[in-house]
Amino acid sequence: MKLPRITNNPIPILTAFVLSLLFLSSCKPKEELSLSILLPEAESVAGSQFISIKASGDWTLTIESSSVASADWVWLSSYSSNDRQISLRGSGNSSNVALNWDANDSQDSRSCTLTLSCAGERVQQNFLQKGSDKINGIATELKSDKLTNWLELPATKEGDGLYFITHSANIGGKYVRNYSFYWDPKALVAHWVAYPLNRGLISTGSRADLWDLNPKVPREYQPVLFRGYSGGSFQRGHQLPSADRYSYEANIQTFYGTNITPQRGALNENIWATLETTVRDWSKKLDTLYVVTGCVIDGSTEFVNDNEGKKVTVPTGYYKALLGYKQNASIGGSTKGFVGVAFYFEHRGYSNDYTTMMKQSMTISALENKLGMDFFVNLPAKIGVDLAKKVETSIDPFWK
Repeated sequence: MKLPRITNNPIPILTAFVLSLLFLSSCKPKEELSLSILLPEAESVAGSQFISIKASGDWTLTIESSSVASADWVWLSSYSSNDRQISLRGSGNSSNVALNWDANDSQDSRSCTLTLSCAGERVQQNFLQKGSDKINGIATELKSDKLTNWLELPATKEGDGLYFITHSANIGGKYVRNYSFYWDPKALVAHWVAYPLNRGLISTGSRADLWDLNPKVPREYQPVLFRGYSGGSFQRGHQLPSADRYSYEANIQTFYGTNITPQRGALNENIWATLETTVRDWSKKLDTLYVVTGCVIDGSTEFVNDNEGKKVTVPTGYYKALLGYKQNASIGGSTKGFVGVAFYFEHRGYSNDYTTMMKQSMTISALENKLGMDFFVNLPAKIGVDLAKKVETSIDPFWK
């Protein structure tokens, strides 16, 4: 009997191969679509934060406000565009999209929902901004802000009755820290004001002369200084100089009464002003100069009055502690680009010349011993204990 001839048919084989590929593809896990922000809840002040996006393809990110008819108080921006947008598009993973929000002057909180869509899938993240705890723009409760690891900060002490408060501002189109201060609600002066300084932070503009209340300090715990002090011949002396911050919003913050002390004109208008100018000149030769300006009230028996009759303690001395940084280490070559110096002045007049000013200089360590303080408390974590000690116990030729 003649058997039928068997031929090799390629179709079933190809079909099986394709089906196996589809099976393997369906078993391969997709990259998970995710959307995250560091702070799902923020205070009433203006701010911004970056958004972390994970996606395997093209995506769209949108904002929908659940508190008001429109989401004009909150918006998206990116490296490629600073425009206020409620929707952005991109592809793949991204961490350079920012969520921005305006200050909330209402006592009611407000919220929005971020929605990330990609290939028919979507994930959401809620964001809430707290209502204001202020009356007419002024805080009703005195409280400290959260401590940070900024290099300019001195050590603080829990339970000493003082309050750590910070201010941020729009400088050069970026929302950055302006300065921090350590507030004494009894003496009505800041024991110190700390801030970074460089060309960009000095910026351009002019002196605002808009004397005002600090919105983060209750009125009863700060001096009201729309006019000068009464009860003595003292000037309204800045701790963070107005000329160190010419950008409009940052400059206005230097005129808060919490940045001011009653200062004798013989000091303020002369050698202290010379020191302030010299500090600005030094900052322009560095990448960043970290500054602590402070006053000493120990042993003071003198007081003046603010515009509402509140007593303000007159300091007995003033100081500056300076930590300079040059990234390429052309300055401070043996200490990873860091150099330090400090100054102390009694609250009186001095001969107004550079030589006299430099005679008041000392190492940071010497000023710490004199005042019982610890300046630049975050420096050891940056460069190590030994190098930090070298910076604080020596004066680099850069300062001379």
